[in-house]
Amino acid sequence: MLEEGMSLVQEKIVLKNETAAKVVSGALEVFSTPMMIAFMENTSFLLAQNYLDDETTTVGISVNIKHLKANLVGDKIRCESLLKKIIGKKLEFSVKVFYNEELVGDGEHFRYIVNTNEFMEKLKR
Repeated sequence: MLEEGMSLVQEKIVLKNETAAKVVSGALEVFSTPMMIAFMENTSFLLAQNYLDDETTTVGISVNIKHLKANLVGDKIRCESLLKKIIGKKLEFSVKVFYNEELVGDGEHFRYIVNTNEFMEKLKR
């Protein structure tokens, strides 16, 4: 059962295909903002998914993120996602990315709990 205050931490190594130059969000060979946001979303998704049944999932509905520091390919980073609030089916997460102890990214992410089959059926109509 999902509860406020739950958290999840994931670590990863920055890959060459995740740079701003590769995802065309910039010209430099540094960890891109879109990939950092994806890392934050994935950590939050996994945190929630660990406590939902097989017929239920979450979809991302909002991000408000600051990318504060650049990282190079090969840097080991970690994402910390904290479930701050549960408002019905809406989940509010505090998300942070660190390189060693230095804050790289910070913000909030919202997800919404949905029934997988019902959600997909609505899209097909």
